[in-house]
Amino acid sequence: MRRALLKAALFLLITNSALAQKKAPQFIINAKVAHFTDSVVYLNYGTLGSSKTDTAKVKNGAFTFKGHVNEPVPGFIFSKTFRVKVDLYIENTPIMVTGDADSMYNTKVTGKGVVQEFEAFNQQLMDNRKRTIALFQKAYELKQAGDTVAAKELQAKADSQYNWEFKARHQYIADHPKSYIAAKELLAYTSTNTLANSIKLFNGLDASIKATNVGKEIAARIDLLSKVEEGKPAQNFTQSTPDGKPVQLTDYKGRYVLVEFWASWCGPCRAENPNLLKQYQLYKAKGFDILSVSLDNNKDYWLKAVEKDALPWTQVSDLKGWNNEVAVLYGIRAVPASFLIDPAGKIIATGLRGETLNKKLESLFAN
Repeated sequence: MRRALLKAALFLLITNSALAQKKAPQFIINAKVAHFTDSVVYLNYGTLGSSKTDTAKVKNGAFTFKGHVNEPVPGFIFSKTFRVKVDLYIENTPIMVTGDADSMYNTKVTGKGVVQEFEAFNQQLMDNRKRTIALFQKAYELKQAGDTVAAKELQAKADSQYNWEFKARHQYIADHPKSYIAAKELLAYTSTNTLANSIKLFNGLDASIKATNVGKEIAARIDLLSKVEEGKPAQNFTQSTPDGKPVQLTDYKGRYVLVEFWASWCGPCRAENPNLLKQYQLYKAKGFDILSVSLDNNKDYWLKAVEKDALPWTQVSDLKGWNNEVAVLYGIRAVPASFLIDPAGKIIATGLRGETLNKKLESLFAN
């Protein structure tokens, strides 16, 4: 009798568990995109530290994604050529996406809660981008027509319109301390150059948001960047040159060294290389050096870029792309990025480029 009761209890436990799993809430994204002829489309969703990508078949521009999230998370729907690209927020609720592959700025996302909150904010950003593009186009047409005065005025207006987005994102964080959207924006905003303000904004978030996965990621990123901010000892690392020779940052003790994160595919990095070369030649005899860390994952592309740009200083990489161990250690999420380190091994400046770098080096080696 006891064994029968035990079996019955076990059966009920298994059944209830299965029912609970069946009843787990899901998100369902139904999409209809006009003029979309691809056969597959992708959805990436989650936080920066933990995300997944699903695939859906497309039929007559329509497709569906289903899944479960433990808390609201950002998502991105995209096609292989990025002709279709949709930013959205996902929570366990029905979500509808409508748009046109020929005009993705007019995409609409409808849903409840965080889904709708993000859509409302995102539409403000998209509307601003459309206005900005129109202004840039008009300024270009005026310049081509020879009206340089009017073109310059319109260009300034376009630049101001463009910068509005960054201000809006920042203000959203400050104004919405209980928002998942604000936390997402803060995670993207937090960098070496914004660290002090990021800490202030993070402290202003509600405890409920700090406890989310994205809130924990912000805290972890702040902790990481706090170790590589100006005034801190530079963290030592070892990475190899193209011929396999290991190089340590401590090898540069006694000299000023600019640790430059770059990649062969990075346009702004390549554009900065001539200036780096000029500064290197000006000050190398006075105790200045450069150590370049490449975020390439293709050795041939890396070496061809070094050769084409005629870079004479030491180059290192582990060819892991964005997962380069030094880049991870220094919290790099965008390139170019740089850290100027003094002869004692202390970080004295970050993010130096162009004239800002030139003036800093001039002040160090003026005598």
